[in-house]
Amino acid sequence: MFPMSSLSAGLGSLFSNRNFRNLWFGQTISSFGDVVYSISISWYVFEQTGSSMHVALLLVATFLPEVIFGMFLGALADRWNRKLLMQIADLFQFTATALLALSFWFGTFALWQIYLVSICLSLGKSLFSSSLTAWLPEIVEKEQLLRANSLMSTSKQVNRLFGATVGGILIAWAGAIVTIAIDSLTFLVSLGFLMMVRYRVSESLDRKTSDTSIWADIKVGLRWMSKQPIILLLVVIGMISNVALGPTNVLPPMYIQVEMQSDASALGLFDAAIGLGLLLGGILIGVVSPQRIGRWFIGGLGIQGLGMMLVALAPALPVACIGNFCIGFAVMMSALPLGTLIQVLTPSAMRGRVGSVMSIGLSLAIPITYGGIGVLAAQIGSRMTYVLGGGLLLSCVLLGILNPRLRGYSLNQAPVSTPTVEQSA
Repeated sequence: MFPMSSLSAGLGSLFSNRNFRNLWFGQTISSFGDVVYSISISWYVFEQTGSSMHVALLLVATFLPEVIFGMFLGALADRWNRKLLMQIADLFQFTATALLALSFWFGTFALWQIYLVSICLSLGKSLFSSSLTAWLPEIVEKEQLLRANSLMSTSKQVNRLFGATVGGILIAWAGAIVTIAIDSLTFLVSLGFLMMVRYRVSESLDRKTSDTSIWADIKVGLRWMSKQPIILLLVVIGMISNVALGPTNVLPPMYIQVEMQSDASALGLFDAAIGLGLLLGGILIGVVSPQRIGRWFIGGLGIQGLGMMLVALAPALPVACIGNFCIGFAVMMSALPLGTLIQVLTPSAMRGRVGSVMSIGLSLAIPITYGGIGVLAAQIGSRMTYVLGGGLLLSCVLLGILNPRLRGYSLNQAPVSTPTVEQSA
């Protein structure tokens, strides 16, 4: 079967699943609003304060709540109705953004409100994503899980490409109040689509939430993870690879100016190359929908490492762009199988907690890496820093190759999820 025929058949099967179809539509619209809000609110804060420190504080307010409360929210996703938790998260985020828009409208806005709303959005997003990650394997068949994750991710990449442009135009044309109101309305749209999804829950979740405390649940989850060497390996590889990719987020301006002796237009092309790679990589996973996801995960890490080396050694901008494209393409080759592996290897009743630990580990690597990369590049230069990042990625490949279970893992061999029962909700 030709790739496009395979893609058409696979998407047809996915979209014939009414539950997934409604979930995907809601998430696609909501993520568009998130991108519009994010780009416009960052611009607004800098425009009003003229300080990059305030923008940095905005980023801290965005990721820190997930680090602090993520495990607690993941445990909630393993105790309660996941659809209901996602609805609560959407309603909470709608309320926060609607109140912020109203403060602009009535002239009562103060800068601290943006930071407070950013914290609320971070908490809502963490609760929603923990519940979604844990619930998705109950909505689609195991063989379709990787393609479903790919479609969700590809939609977000498309939204990043177009949403940033729309957000920039809207804040220049109509001001922050319009972009905030749009984001607020997209949460209502997501909530509406969620209401049309029938709730399917693993029988292992069909228990009284008062049986144990939330802290006891967290301890049980951590204890279970500590006895799962392949899960721990995936968490470690995920954190190392996130650190290794730090130069791609921090160093492009320095790399283009110092190494390529070029201007902002070259930086735009360089960044567009990795964005295009991310988009096409996600599409490839959707087309191929590989079953041997262990090999794809390891292969993706290897191509990322080679892409980093190509950027480091590039004699001219076109070669550097090819390297950056390879990095973005391969990130999707590894990130999507990684998320899918975590989902299929984890029992339904544990997915919220395990997913939150993974997310916290990746989030913690970001501020540490960003600060360290800047200091390191100032000492050894951007090219050598890219080389070190590539070396770390290749070391992750070695870790994967040395683990026979990860190397040979196939969705066909994955343990079947806990049987599910369908309830109206």
